[in-house]
Amino acid sequence: MKFTDTSDVSVREMKRLKRLHFIFGLSGLAGVALTSLLASSTLDGILKLLGCLGVASAFLILCIISYRSQKIFVRHSDKVPSGESEQVNSNIIESKLNALDEANQFFGTSLKPPDMFRLISSRAADIFPFAASVLYLVDEDNFTLKLAQADGKNFEILPETELGIGEGVAGRSFSSRLLEFTTNIGLEDKLLRNAGLKAFRHSIAIPLFEDNELFGVYQLFTESAVTQDESTRELLDAIGERVAPIFRNSMAFERSLSNALTDPLTSLPNERAFFMVLENQLAESHRYRDDRPLTVLSIDIKDFADANLSFGHATGDRLLTFAAKLIKEQLRKMDFLARSVNDEFVVILPTANEKTALEILERIKLSFVNNPFEIAEKENLKIWLNYGWATFWKDGETAQQLLLHAQLRKQQAKSAEPSKVLWFPKEYVN
Repeated sequence: MKFTDTSDVSVREMKRLKRLHFIFGLSGLAGVALTSLLASSTLDGILKLLGCLGVASAFLILCIISYRSQKIFVRHSDKVPSGESEQVNSNIIESKLNALDEANQFFGTSLKPPDMFRLISSRAADIFPFAASVLYLVDEDNFTLKLAQADGKNFEILPETELGIGEGVAGRSFSSRLLEFTTNIGLEDKLLRNAGLKAFRHSIAIPLFEDNELFGVYQLFTESAVTQDESTRELLDAIGERVAPIFRNSMAFERSLSNALTDPLTSLPNERAFFMVLENQLAESHRYRDDRPLTVLSIDIKDFADANLSFGHATGDRLLTFAAKLIKEQLRKMDFLARSVNDEFVVILPTANEKTALEILERIKLSFVNNPFEIAEKENLKIWLNYGWATFWKDGETAQQLLLHAQLRKQQAKSAEPSKVLWFPKEYVN
């Protein structure tokens, strides 16, 4: 969408009027000076009178010319739809649209999607006023639209919503690949699980494209009626063109950040993420030393290297994923599980003293006893764990000290056990 610049005609009229005002001011000074000269001259009284009348007449003519020019300029400026006022307003809108491009340039790869969505929605509302907005993204597996972000009035709590293609104004927009309007707010409220939309009067769905590929829908809710004329459609299309790459870049940033902190095999946080979270938890424990205990666990699978060699790396990978799932199921919601290296898992237990940590470890061990790992059909393997723990203040005060102490305790437990069992290929058994 392109908005025109300020009219050249209007600029010329303004300059002409300024020149006229300047001439008018000089003429006034000249008139006063000439009148004074006539009054002090030795001319006859009649000639002096005629001279003063001539000066007054000339000044009156200038006043009339100035008045007519001012009136013409005002009449020209009052033509709002096609004149300067409309064009100045268009320039303001263009400037605000450009501000969206600047947001993409400066924040597109540095803000997480929720923060970016709030920022962009705030700037978009300055261009086209709306009270709330939501972002739907395509779920290619189920071919549905999933609500990814929401902001504005009545959206303090994000409702989990999934729309079928063609369902609601967002679904229709995705199906038609066009801008869609609706006044049926009751249906939208029902689709969003009674999100409290009845105060709104209109909703608009804007399809979002990247390289001509439709990846989502940006839905706006307004408290006043919206005129569905060509200029409104052009403005909303322009907003859609600006926000689509911003949302896409923000999503890409989140994926790259997630990949940097996630173990690809188990989908658990990796060791880097573990230390980031542990540092934050330790800061709280240092602050409330007597009231906020903290324990770190170090867990690995007994004889994992032999099992990996005997049954193959594919089975070993499945075994790690199985162990990660089983450990996580026994933890509290506040606990943090990460994969470290090889078969080692590390756990942060906020607010847990040694007694609580040992209770959680018992639950984990019991879950492995009751849930053997399936190597193949009708062939199971019971998994045993090595583990150690370290409690804040008692065993260390820094992240490195706690993890080192937990690993040392685990190694001490290993050395106290009988020699490890040797694994033999299945064909050599019997």
